[in-house]
Amino acid sequence: MGNFNRRDFLEILSAVTLACGTRDNTAAEHESSSSAVPPAGTYQPGRIQNEYYLYLPGERESLAAVPTVRDIATQGLTAQLGSQSRPMHIDDSFEGWRLLAIETIDGTLTAIFEKHVTHRGSIAFITERNGLVAQIPKLIGQLSSIRPRQISRPHGVGFDRPLTPGPDTGGEYILNSTEDPCYENVAAMGPEYIGWTLVANEEGGPQHSLYLDETGRSRQHAKTTQNIASPAQETQWAPDAMGALFDPGSIVGDLEHSHVKGYTKRTLLAGYLPIADIALWDPNHGAGYEVLVLLPPGQDTQPIGRMRSTIGTRQLAELEKFKDLHPEFFKDLKVVEQEGQTYLERYWNGSPTQFYTHLLIIWRRWSAFHESGMQVRIPDEWLVDAARAGLTLCRCSYTGLEPTYQVGEGGYTHATPTSDSLFPVAHYEFVWAHQLWNHTPDADRYFQHYLDRYVLPDGNFTYNTQDQVEAPLNVGVFLAISARSYFYARDVASLNARLPTLERMLGYVLQRYEYSKTHSKVGDRRRGLIWGSPEADLGSPKKDTPDAHPFFYQNAVWIWRGLHEHAQALRHAGAQSKSSQLMSAASRYAAVAREMRGYIESSLAATLSHCNEAMRSSGITPFTPDDTDRIPEQLSNYENHRFMEDWFLADWGNPALDAGHLKHRVLANAQIMGLGTSHAPAVTSNFMAHGTLSVLIRAEDYRPYLLALYTLVCYAADSGNRYAPEDAFMPDGHPLEGPAALWSAVVNSTLQPTIGLRWLLCYEESDAGVCHLQKAAPKHWFAAGETISVKQCPTRFGTIGWTTRATSDASWEILLDLPKDFGAELRIHVHPNSGKGLRSTSLGAIVGSSVRLTQAVLRSHPQPLRVAVST
Repeated sequence: MGNFNRRDFLEILSAVTLACGTRDNTAAEHESSSSAVPPAGTYQPGRIQNEYYLYLPGERESLAAVPTVRDIATQGLTAQLGSQSRPMHIDDSFEGWRLLAIETIDGTLTAIFEKHVTHRGSIAFITERNGLVAQIPKLIGQLSSIRPRQISRPHGVGFDRPLTPGPDTGGEYILNSTEDPCYENVAAMGPEYIGWTLVANEEGGPQHSLYLDETGRSRQHAKTTQNIASPAQETQWAPDAMGALFDPGSIVGDLEHSHVKGYTKRTLLAGYLPIADIALWDPNHGAGYEVLVLLPPGQDTQPIGRMRSTIGTRQLAELEKFKDLHPEFFKDLKVVEQEGQTYLERYWNGSPTQFYTHLLIIWRRWSAFHESGMQVRIPDEWLVDAARAGLTLCRCSYTGLEPTYQVGEGGYTHATPTSDSLFPVAHYEFVWAHQLWNHTPDADRYFQHYLDRYVLPDGNFTYNTQDQVEAPLNVGVFLAISARSYFYARDVASLNARLPTLERMLGYVLQRYEYSKTHSKVGDRRRGLIWGSPEADLGSPKKDTPDAHPFFYQNAVWIWRGLHEHAQALRHAGAQSKSSQLMSAASRYAAVAREMRGYIESSLAATLSHCNEAMRSSGITPFTPDDTDRIPEQLSNYENHRFMEDWFLADWGNPALDAGHLKHRVLANAQIMGLGTSHAPAVTSNFMAHGTLSVLIRAEDYRPYLLALYTLVCYAADSGNRYAPEDAFMPDGHPLEGPAALWSAVVNSTLQPTIGLRWLLCYEESDAGVCHLQKAAPKHWFAAGETISVKQCPTRFGTIGWTTRATSDASWEILLDLPKDFGAELRIHVHPNSGKGLRSTSLGAIVGSSVRLTQAVLRSHPQPLRVAVST
């Protein structure tokens, strides 16, 4: 036994063979029937259950019932649940709750319990005086329940990577069914994206974060200072180059050989915390493990982890033989019983006290943050947590207020801010998402920091002075988000602080506008447009001249949109603060916006009249004044995933032009599951997909919006840990597939569900005083017993809240909480699960699938308003 070493120890641990039975390594519900799809509107698509959030009957109630404690001491306590009570020591279990630890937190002895059911779990912090002080949900339950995401294709239609471009068969299959798109039917069509799980905080930035792969092994080198210089440098962070910083095999046994693809569950603790909770199950040996890893607050803190791994009777007996001879291998390693299973458990890089203290701190920080903003309770809790996770992961990738494009470590990580980390598109979406979720005062800090540090004296972005030049349209977007900040918070002081920088930015783009007026003759279709790069990858500082690019319409319409919104904000702020200076500026910029719109409308009309017959007959929309002679089936990569998206986001207000772009995408076979493709049929540059969402939410038919949104969260991101690459290979993608610039998780992609859910619930028309509630809520959210509840929702007309309760399948009660001076018409959309139309309302008028409440109606009834609706 004298030669027994660490490798021997690990080999013994990895030999676990529990008699728990094995699971079929195939997707049990995967049907490959070649039967024809029934006629539209007559069939149900395949469905699976969402095993990230699934409760079996009675399990939700079981986890909600937590013990109370008394006689608490450092090593034990008495627990009571209902009429049952019993003394407990650490590691004892009671009614399924295992006592993990008793720690002094905030000066009070606190008991930490944990319980698992089939697919879910919970960690509870309980004190004798205050009872339950925190309960943190887990998306990890019994390890033996872990399996690949199931596939169900009852009509032979699924989502696989096409070899050549073709029609969006999968998307049409869902849209032509009797169901609205949702996780259960969209995810059923194909395998999921398997991404990495982020461990991070708000101070360390990407360089100090940690990514864990699907087995729980870290992708970041230990003690490395290497950073990727550019996306072209194919650094792939091989974990064996310097040794993985965290490796489950080095803690309680090497189970890497037993990893079967798909038999992992990669989650963020509670669904949105920056804490990795990953579990693996080996179906061949009936064994598995779970790892929990967190990063304490601070710039230079070290991650702390906890791991539990199954162990069989025979293996446990073998270990006991070596315990006395080699105690160093058993330090802090203990054998525990939980839910009828024997585990080895060890804490890594810290003590239980440190782990649970920081766990509670992190939970309090993020649960309070999200509850301080817009509060959402809907039937799809998984989608809410995706939206919350977007904000969490992006904030934990900024370094304090310093911006980034990369989420965690990756292909866009830089030691000092360079072009990628200062990507204006990422920062504007970061601020925009915060505003939509009622974090505008917080967003203003990030916004002002960027304006102060990264806008040059001439009004250009610092980004533009380096290796790339971004589109000038970003100035328009920044003006629009500044206006939204004012209307959501009505903070004149914050607006005034931004104005000097915004004035420089306006000067920069208006100089280009004046150039096109003075250097273009009357009748020239470029007259009154904005010259400049349409996209960073296509722009160079050495060729940033009026003749370097065609005059792209998305640059012009976004500058118009920004001017228009900015002028409105200045006018309202001027009236609020009685500032003649603001009122004068508002009038000046409103006049420029009107003039600019006239030029753009004239150019568009002339260009459309000059298009060749193929373009006119197909109804596609040109991208530039020179785009008049093309085959409609031709659509370039950047036109599809960037130029078109920027156009949609500016909301020019002409639905026919929007429809022309969407039709172009379909004619070119450049759409897959409702999203625009990039590079190849199975790749989508989802970093600009909020453009697709923005145009679809404006449409009368809400179902394509749901298809795009659920495709983003089911295929263009990991459904459990929300890892969202810039260019997602769909389906069945994973990091390291393709160049680093494609697989790297980025801010924009991560925030798609954050923006998407907000617009689903509350969408404000850009150029009319109309606010839509529940515009894209799926039918099954209106089934009997379901509730949609939103509080503290900011709009430019005032902060609102509402609750919609389905009292039956045919009747709903809507309670509205509006400010007295709410300045818009409300459209409350209700989509009966039966498919029947609305027939009566106690207030307002039925308009299609919505109840219309004019301002006059809203003002004539006292708050809170109750509206009864029925079919």
